[in-house]
Amino acid sequence: MANSNDSIYVQLKNIELGRKALLCRDKINRPLEKKLLALGFSNLIPLSVTQKRKGGLVVSVGNARIALNDALASQVVLTYL
Repeated sequence: MANSNDSIYVQLKNIELGRKALLCRDKINRPLEKKLLALGFSNLIPLSVTQKRKGGLVVSVGNARIALNDALASQVVLTYL
């Protein structure tokens, strides 16, 4: 497993389709973290982008599918698995 010095951080809006990643709770602010957890995100379950469309994207988290607009997706920071 890579340590924090080897981690690559990426905005959710820039992740490739199908690439698995984890939410970086230490790289986002607390109100955003609470909002994401309420939507169904988890820092323990890998997520992947299943669709990208003009103005937003759809994220797969476990069995759930969550749609986000570009503004919110640009605030979410992930690290690749």
